[in-house]
Amino acid sequence: MSLRSKITISFILLIVLTLSPLLFTLQTKVKSLKMDEIEHGTIQLIDSKANEIGSWLNQRISEIRIIHENRSTKNLDFTELKPYLTQLNKVLQSQYGNPYETFAIGGTDGQGWISDEITIDVSERDYFKKVMSTDVEYAISNPIVSKSDNTQAFIICHPIINENNEKIGFINGSVNLGKFTKIVQDIDIYDGFTWIMNKNQDIYSIDAEELNEKYISSKELNTISDHFQEAKSGIIAIRNLSNKDATVFYSSIPYTEDWILCTMIENRMIYEQTNHIINYVIIIGIILCILAILLAILVSNSIVKPLRLLEENMIEVSKGNFHSYYAFENNDEVSVLGQVFNQMLNEMEHLFKQVVKAESQKKDAEFRALQSQINPHFLYNTLDTLQWKALEYDAFEVADMVNSLSRFFRISLSSGKEFISISDEVEHVRNYLEIQKIRYKDKINYSIQEDSLMDQYLVPKLILQPLVENSIYHGLKPKKQGGNIDVKVNSTDGYLFIEVVDNGVGMDKKDLKHLRNNLTKSIESEHYGLYNINERLRVTFGEKYKLEIESKVDVGTRVMLKIPIIDEEEECLE
Repeated sequence: MSLRSKITISFILLIVLTLSPLLFTLQTKVKSLKMDEIEHGTIQLIDSKANEIGSWLNQRISEIRIIHENRSTKNLDFTELKPYLTQLNKVLQSQYGNPYETFAIGGTDGQGWISDEITIDVSERDYFKKVMSTDVEYAISNPIVSKSDNTQAFIICHPIINENNEKIGFINGSVNLGKFTKIVQDIDIYDGFTWIMNKNQDIYSIDAEELNEKYISSKELNTISDHFQEAKSGIIAIRNLSNKDATVFYSSIPYTEDWILCTMIENRMIYEQTNHIINYVIIIGIILCILAILLAILVSNSIVKPLRLLEENMIEVSKGNFHSYYAFENNDEVSVLGQVFNQMLNEMEHLFKQVVKAESQKKDAEFRALQSQINPHFLYNTLDTLQWKALEYDAFEVADMVNSLSRFFRISLSSGKEFISISDEVEHVRNYLEIQKIRYKDKINYSIQEDSLMDQYLVPKLILQPLVENSIYHGLKPKKQGGNIDVKVNSTDGYLFIEVVDNGVGMDKKDLKHLRNNLTKSIESEHYGLYNINERLRVTFGEKYKLEIESKVDVGTRVMLKIPIIDEEEECLE
């Protein structure tokens, strides 16, 4: 059997043996794996949509909280409350979808005022009794019929608590189910149908009768409620009212006790994309198999022909013709053999060119290294010249600022060192503060306290200046009167303690908690300097460092770093 025949037969067998198990795997395994992936992605999307709806609902609750904190609300002063609520009803009616009775307010007897034309009595309503008899912050009602326009709505009821911590009334926010239905209808996943209900199967985004007549039976709704008792998020296989297999993806909605976001998708829609992919792969696989057989024949010819030519060249060389070069046109393995054959005659010239090239690269590298040393010196010399010129014209403030900037850059560059002495780090931040003090016209005052005999201690470069910069831009700059920054550096029990304290605007508990959480999870935020320092210390010291942040609104912020002591001898050993 010729070489050409062996190559052709082997190539065809290899293609067939490779594609056969691949096609079988695509048909039997990929579909199952793809379905798991789709289900996982869909339930994550449903969870995300549930959180969005919960956030929207929380915004409405927050608006009611704002009404509660109004002074006239806590005093039930209807003289001030009536125009206030009338204005709110106009401004916020689009958010609630209720143009006639967005907000109502009343006393502990359940008698409520919406407008001079509309009043309500909620004394017998379950949600009113709940907020009055328990410690819940608010309660959400089942769907009810609006008194003004006979549309369906649900009520967010919030008790009014006066300065003596006594319940003296209630605030109602009425959300039209039409508004809520529009929010839910915007959710489009595989052409599925989405609705919201509670565990008692009260429907909040569509008429209950319409849901039972067009989409899903009461029995299946009961199945969803049962599953919800066991898991707040999940997947349920059902049959819809068209007697087709379907899947319900459900998730609990935050800021509610028992609301459930449900999306029902027919299985054929879920499988449609996966089936298309598998069919495409099978068709492409068959086409590739046919093409591979044709290519095998062509490739075998392309291999045999150049081998014969190479054989003829070798015979010529064996006869003493050392200029019998192989003429190659392709880039396959046979051509590589031909190139190696030709290179045997040109190796000396090739090696010489390599040596010349290496020497040229070495000179270029030396020149770049020298240039990188010259540039910083040029910067320092230029800044020194600017300082002399400023002194020559008696611009002492400019001279001081240039001098501080020059020293700032010298320590920032530090000849490429990653660790510098703590005294240099303190000097660096002192230069920075001097520049900022001139810039903000003495609105910034500072003090620096450091223990003596700490010159031998080393710290990662530029970990103090970003803390001070953070205090200026997030603490003092928003403060009209300016303020103070106190920097303290000391050592105890093998650790350095660096503390930066300002009396700026500070942060509330929510923002402080958010900042701490971002640093713990390595999430970037507007406090990029703190994030940068935290990440560098995490890489350098692992779990041996500590970064603490304390802050109060209108009091100020304190940032403390605790890092292991590194002295110059230890760095040399490392």
